[in-house]
Parts: sequence; C-alpha cells; structure tokens
Amino acid sequence: MNKLYIYFFLGLVALPLAGFSGGMITSEKVHAATKSVKKGSSATFYGRLWVQYDSSDNSTSNNSKISSLRDDEGMGRVGLKGKSSIGNGYAVNYKVEYAIDIGDGHATGDSKDCSDATNCRSFALKQGWVGFLTPMGQLKFGSMESPYKSFAKHDILHDTIAQARDTRMISQGSMSHSSYWRESIYYELKSGDFRFAVVYGLGEGTSNSVTKNDTGIGLEYKNFIIPGFDVVYARNTDDSVTGAGNQDYNEKVTLTKTFKMEGKRKLKVWYMHEDVGLDSKMFTGGNNDGEVDWYGVTYKSGPMTLQYSYAETDASQGPTYDRDGYNIGMQYKLSKTSRIYIGHSSSDAGSGDGVNKDIESTMIGLRHDF
Repeated sequence: MNKLYIYFFLGLVALPLAGFSGGMITSEKVHAATKSVKKGSSATFYGRLWVQYDSSDNSTSNNSKISSLRDDEGMGRVGLKGKSSIGNGYAVNYKVEYAIDIGDGHATGDSKDCSDATNCRSFALKQGWVGFLTPMGQLKFGSMESPYKSFAKHDILHDTIAQARDTRMISQGSMSHSSYWRESIYYELKSGDFRFAVVYGLGEGTSNSVTKNDTGIGLEYKNFIIPGFDVVYARNTDDSVTGAGNQDYNEKVTLTKTFKMEGKRKLKVWYMHEDVGLDSKMFTGGNNDGEVDWYGVTYKSGPMTLQYSYAETDASQGPTYDRDGYNIGMQYKLSKTSRIYIGHSSSDAGSGDGVNKDIESTMIGLRHDF
C-alpha cells in the first residue's frame, strides 16, 4: 500500500509541472479537445462475432478439465450507438450493447449452468446509456464501464479465457476490471493528453453489485513528461462495506512506456500496482485484502501482436494465500475486421484454505467485427 501511495504522490506533484511545461488546461483547450458535433443525427449498428475453442483446468468452478467451443468472457456482442446534435456544440449520444455467444447460445455462462432462466439468456446487457456530449465533457446515465476497467486496458487477451483477470493475475468484479456499473451516472473530461472520469452509483436495488453512493475515479496523462510515457490512477470504493479492518476500495497505478521502432513496429512495456480490498476470488482469506504487481510487454509488427505478462500477489492473510501467474499470446489481423487469437495462461495458488486453486487455460479463437 505504501508503494502505491508513493507513486500517486509523485504523480500529483509532477502533473502540474507537466501541465505547466506543456500548457495548462484552459477552457479553450477543453473546447478544442471536444470534436465539433455536426448537425443532424447518426446511428450505427455494430457487432463482434467470436468463437473460441479452449481447454481449461479451473478447480475454482469445480471443473477439473473442460474443453469447449464457447464465449463465457463476453467477447461477442451486438450494439447500437449514435448521437443527435442539439446545437452549439452539444449533442445527445447513446450506446446499447448486448453480449452474445454463438458457441453455445448462452451469453451469461457455461451452457450446462442453467439453474435458472437468468443463466441461459441468449442476450445479456453489457452496457446501455444515454447522455450529453458537451464542450466541457461527456455525461452518461445508465450502465457503463468504470474508469478502473476502461483506463490502461493492456491485455491483448482481454475477453478470452486466457485473459489476466480470469487467471486471477489482476483483480476482477464490478469494483475492478470486470462487469459494468448499473444505475449509475458517469462524467468524463478530455483535454489534450489529460483525461479525467468519475462514476457514481445511484441504485437502490439489491440485485446489482453497485449500489447507491459507490464511487469510482480515474486519471490518465499520456506522454507524461516524456513522449510515449503514460500514467494512470484509478480507484473504486464500495460504500456498503462496513466493519473495522475491512478495506472498502480497490486502487491501482499503471505506468506504461511505448517505444516506436522502424517499420511501424511498436514495443510496449507496463507495470501496474493494485491495492485490492474487494476481490473474494483473488484473495480468499480474511478480508479479501492484498496487493498485486503486474508486469507486461507487447510487441507489434505488421498484423501481428505478441504479449507476455506476469503477476504476483501479496495477500494480507499470509503467503499461503498468495498467487503467481502469467499469460502469453498472439493476435494476428487477417484484415481490418477479422483476427485470430492464440493464448495460454497459468497461475499457481498457495495452500491457503483450500478454496483458492490453480488455474490453467489454452485457447484459439476467431473474431470478426462489423
């Protein structure tokens, strides 16, 4: 935790200096950063078809060995997005997106997990919001990603079974890198290389993991001090957590450096530190508290992107609750709309309380966007 606070403090000190050297944020720059909204309306129907064959060993789901053609991580989707100008640089915009699974037909999980109707739906809402696009930022109302989930999203195996969060290398859940905030309001401001976002839960319902007074915040500064160096800070807080010693938040700092090479090749390296208090799957002991260090590198050359990432955790309950893991994979673009994925992930859990088990997955998948 102390390490995280040191990084954040340095960011707070350096941010104004970078702003001074590069030009402070002014109303003119904010206005210039917002794209002009043309008169009239637009609407786009879009989607992503995804089929994945995987072999996984995940004892945490009581599945010792599974081989299947499926999409249980939410890669497949269909949606509608658009905007309508209301004049003077303002517009109403919207996005509605549903998960689909063309492998087993069930957008909400394994085909055999149909204990009730909600587990075997053909369509499941990912995000759906309507809002205002203004010269001073974006407002959204409804269901959307939190800044914690959307800022510094590096894993090229994201939404596959070999992704870092499913391997429990990084935190998951609605307060982390998974799911969406329901019944919430979201505000985002972009100005040059700076981005700020905040989300606030308004819901009273007990069926949603995000409820009234839950908050999330994200700060991003691209090309921070030097070109290609990006800094992200994010924090989600669960207002419903009570009791002495129970941590009510997840917090992360991500540092990323991108190197441009000859022939349009790119090398990207990153480091993320998380202070986790709201992930009962990653840390099964005590108050579900611990810290995560995640390191990664991607190399892009032409249509091919390669990745390797490694993570280690430090559970507050003790070393027997720690987990170390890695994932390795490739994306290969066949065209502007189609690509192949290959990936493998593995993580080893400590002996702990017997709940936390080893995880291993291997997959190959085909994606087509339209």
